[in-house]
Amino acid sequence: MPPLPDPKALRERKACVGRLNLHLRLWGDPSKPLVLLQHGGKDHGRSWDWTVAALLDEYCVAVPDLRGHGDSDWPTGGGYDTFDFVTDMAGVVEALIAEGFAGPFDLIGHSLGGNIVLHYAASHPNRVRRIISLEGLGFSDKSYADMSAAPLQERMSKAVGRRLKVASREQRFFAEQEEGIKRLRHLHSQLSDQQAEHLAVHALAQGEGGWRWKHDPHLGMLPIRPMPPAEYLPVYASIEAPVLLMYGRDSWASSPKGDGRVEAFQNAQLIEYEAAGHWLHHDRFDDFIRDVRAFLGKPS
Repeated sequence: MPPLPDPKALRERKACVGRLNLHLRLWGDPSKPLVLLQHGGKDHGRSWDWTVAALLDEYCVAVPDLRGHGDSDWPTGGGYDTFDFVTDMAGVVEALIAEGFAGPFDLIGHSLGGNIVLHYAASHPNRVRRIISLEGLGFSDKSYADMSAAPLQERMSKAVGRRLKVASREQRFFAEQEEGIKRLRHLHSQLSDQQAEHLAVHALAQGEGGWRWKHDPHLGMLPIRPMPPAEYLPVYASIEAPVLLMYGRDSWASSPKGDGRVEAFQNAQLIEYEAAGHWLHHDRFDDFIRDVRAFLGKPS
């Protein structure tokens, strides 16, 4: 296993964006160039710890928890669309600038986080130097068609029913932390025991009823009106900064080369990893870090 970062290198604070307190971790020497790592859905910032350790020799690393995830606040009544997440990222970046960090910054995002950093780069081009998106482009034409096949009123009825069910359901707890670790190991069998334990420990919080996942149970519900590629690809086409797209050949997500989405970008390259799934940065860590360093280049 690659090493974990020295806990002494960590400084934690809250970035207040709107009415939410978003948990922000800063790793390493603040005089070094800053790279921001954004995790994916139902994940947390500590999932980047191995990546943080690999970058600390040249970078200060900022790792925010998304709203509804990790140690960040949950929004009341929902609020989990692209605009909400991009607004949060904008607030976090401005908080970093107010703290003395000078942009433009390098951004790396996984899955939902990859989608967020791309949208942020399109809307705030002066704040971004380079972008790496791991499996984070949004729905492909096929997945969008599958999700939109049923009439809107039918999708709306099912979605409302699911949300009401989640809202009325009691919080689920594990009696012991080890049960949560076993659950994550079962869901992600490609992880080593050490990886699964580290990810689960930081994904769990202890309460009066036992151990629960930190993320909001309302996360992960499919949108009633998913954003079609015809809508988001022109946004990506506007990005002027260099973009690196990373995909695992064993992932459930379709390759942007195979479905043509990579062609929407002005300046993008794609790396596809053999023997890697959706969490390619865990599955092929050494190759991932090598390619990250090559793409970002020597910090100035």
